[in-house]
Amino acid sequence: MHRSRLTAIVIDCLPEHFESSVKFWAAALGVPTPRRPTAGQRYVHLKRPDSDVDVLVQKVEHDPGMHLDIETDSLAAEVERLEAAGATRKRKVKRWWVMRDPSGHAFCVVRNQGKGLLEQQEPWPE
Repeated sequence: MHRSRLTAIVIDCLPEHFESSVKFWAAALGVPTPRRPTAGQRYVHLKRPDSDVDVLVQKVEHDPGMHLDIETDSLAAEVERLEAAGATRKRKVKRWWVMRDPSGHAFCVVRNQGKGLLEQQEPWPE
């Protein structure tokens, strides 16, 4: 048996919009503006203290948009569960899967993020 949960909403931005997107989304979500991203930085966390779901601004080279991250304690079991529900695998990246829902929207299945929230979820029946 395994567990999974929505862990993050990821805002994908082209490099030329990364810094302005970080400032915009911090203001829009009412969180303190983080320090200016460094040249090689790909992610900025915008965390509200009243939410269990992180918002990340991510620098991407193509396909700007937004996607969801689902964390799990069993990558293989969660990918199979989501495939049975209608998702398809797009590609594996390091230690996570980029998948597509039935309408073509990308989302990621990632390993446990270690915040202690995944363990509170009911396990999926096998």
